[in-house]
Amino acid sequence: MKKIVVDFENCFGIKKLKHEFKFESNKVNSVYAKNGVMKTSFTKVFDCIKNSKTIQIKDQIFGESPIKFDVYLDDNLIKDDEIFVIHSYRDKYETSNLGDLLIDTELKEEVSKLLIKRNELLKKIENLSGIKVSRTTGGKVRFELEPKIIKDMVFHEDSILMNLNYFIEKDEFEDYSKIPYSAIFSDTAYKKIISDDFQNLIEKYLLKSDEIYGEYHFFEKGKFHLGKLKKMNKDIKNSSFFVKDNALKLNGNTEINSEKDLSQMIKEIEGKIYTSPEYKKIESLLSDATGTILKDLIESHPELIQELKKNSIENLRQKLWISYFKAFESEVIDLYKLYEEVDEKVKSLRIDDTPWKNALDIFESRFDVPYRMKIENIRSSVIGESIPRVKFSFCKDGDYNNDSESNWIDIDRDQLEEANVLSQGEKRALYLLNIIFDIEKLKRDNKNVLVIVDDIADSFDYKNKYAIVEYLKEISELEMFKMIILSHNFDFYRTISSRLNLSRENRFLAVKTENGIEIEKELYQKNPFEFWKNSTEIKHFIALIPFVRNLIEYGVDKKINKFIEIDRDFMLCTHLLHFKKHTELITVGHLKEVFKEYIGKKTFNSHIDDSEYVSGLIINVANQVKHVNNKLEDKVILAIAIRLVSEKIMIESLKSSTKKITWELKRNQKEIGSTMEFLTYLESAPNQTRELVSAYMQLDNVEHIGLLSKVNIMTPELIHINSFMYEPILDMDINELINLYQSLKHVERNRASIV
Repeated sequence: MKKIVVDFENCFGIKKLKHEFKFESNKVNSVYAKNGVMKTSFTKVFDCIKNSKTIQIKDQIFGESPIKFDVYLDDNLIKDDEIFVIHSYRDKYETSNLGDLLIDTELKEEVSKLLIKRNELLKKIENLSGIKVSRTTGGKVRFELEPKIIKDMVFHEDSILMNLNYFIEKDEFEDYSKIPYSAIFSDTAYKKIISDDFQNLIEKYLLKSDEIYGEYHFFEKGKFHLGKLKKMNKDIKNSSFFVKDNALKLNGNTEINSEKDLSQMIKEIEGKIYTSPEYKKIESLLSDATGTILKDLIESHPELIQELKKNSIENLRQKLWISYFKAFESEVIDLYKLYEEVDEKVKSLRIDDTPWKNALDIFESRFDVPYRMKIENIRSSVIGESIPRVKFSFCKDGDYNNDSESNWIDIDRDQLEEANVLSQGEKRALYLLNIIFDIEKLKRDNKNVLVIVDDIADSFDYKNKYAIVEYLKEISELEMFKMIILSHNFDFYRTISSRLNLSRENRFLAVKTENGIEIEKELYQKNPFEFWKNSTEIKHFIALIPFVRNLIEYGVDKKINKFIEIDRDFMLCTHLLHFKKHTELITVGHLKEVFKEYIGKKTFNSHIDDSEYVSGLIINVANQVKHVNNKLEDKVILAIAIRLVSEKIMIESLKSSTKKITWELKRNQKEIGSTMEFLTYLESAPNQTRELVSAYMQLDNVEHIGLLSKVNIMTPELIHINSFMYEPILDMDINELINLYQSLKHVERNRASIV
């Protein structure tokens, strides 16, 4: 697997995306995508391909077409078994691979043969009972036959194989193998059977049938009845009994000399039953559509009627299942022998030597959770008869070395969910454990797999977040796995890129454009400020201003600047990030001296004259920023320009007003004064933009409140930046900044023309 090419069009929230991910120098590609760009949609496409649900891929909002979801693995369309998707979180997710992690390859092959034989038997039982082995609803497979048998037979072990011996040892049974379970216990049929009308007719019928049976003295109620006589007739036919003058004597005086005589007697008895008024009434009640099948069954098996009484019908469930298994007795015996051979090996299984335990150890050694785990039904889990029942053991006194039984309480997954005792972080950790089980299964399969990872570390604390990073690192070192890791968390994205030692070719930013999504290489893969410091470009010179100001703020202000009216270097930089009295008088030469002192910058653009005003330079560069750019420095420059232009507009409005305004000197201490008094206070006030907006809104007939409020919302985090945290800037859409800047410039031009 050297490369993956994705070619998407109108897939969920992705208008268009085409990109080639290479895996030659690294087995991992990382993509930073802010919320709402493409991350979830990208993951959903792969999930649909993985689960053969590509019909669900579409533009869910606008219904645009064509729909394209091509994924090429080394020039061939990727297959569903070559994909594994790790979602950010899925509530109540449980892996389906636990059983495979409990056995070795040799035992797995034997189990596989056993299950094939079991499934063949269940298919035969399905044909007799009318109950499907399984159904697929909503994309999920739901097993029906086996759970129903286990429930009706009241087996303690949820495994047919473990209970086969019960059917083998059952000697006495009614042969109801020709009666479909579904014909009696479907919702409609069962409801009709237990109705008062039907039950009253049964009572009358049984009295009449007893009267009829009384005419034949060889019957004995509860022991030998018409059903057993018919079974005996069937057995006699199969055994060729009537040879060499063999005969049957019933009750010592009724002699039967041939199959014909016996069949004739059965017809005679059935004829009396069928013509009785009581039987006719039952037939009449079953004449509608829902009763037709049941009516046909009773006609063929009138002895069934006595089983339909309310106090007998539940026992009929077991009689039917026994009949079905007895119908295939030789297959059942062979299957049970095979099961016993496999079960002996399962009993000797050491749980501590299994891949399941290895996966659990990986989890428990790295992640903080308040429980231990164990599997309750090892035997049936191993042979694939049931989903492993995981028990969660909670420690009472917090001493995990205290193995006293009274110190631990076990609950299953459903109880755990119902109790709602886990924090969100612990629920996510439990989800992650099941993902680890899935990964361990993939490792055992030893197939090449593309793993799509969608913000797996989201909402974890730092310890668990770094544990995830280390686990992903281990996965990335295995030849079979190639990964595309997506995150909206820039810190996690950067950590992954660093810890997994990703090359420049494998680190990307997802950017939304008018035409779709572009996957761009990350420009600054280490520290952007180091790059800016060594650059001579004008835009990098400007973008360094907020960074240098932060260095001075958190360090020592050496007061080396040569601007006479501003003694502190921090305030010199502040004058370039806020519109103040001296903002338009600070030159490039003033700023150069500060940069040389605090960041050791030695090279500058030779085309910039030291006498040029920095504020004018900022506006000129901001005017040139294009929509197609998405660079960090462009966003910083726009934010600075937006701040300067908007504050200048508000300050000039305040200067031309004579209205008294109110401002807050300290918490709960307000001042009222003229606009000029406020502007004097503003020169040394913190939060200048916010203070200005508040004062501006108090003026009469103010305009552009919405526009200026946006400035207050969008710019603070963009200007107060440092080398550790510049995610808010990356998250900001450059088009929003350009539009805001251009709107402010339009307001500024209109004001100038009026003046």
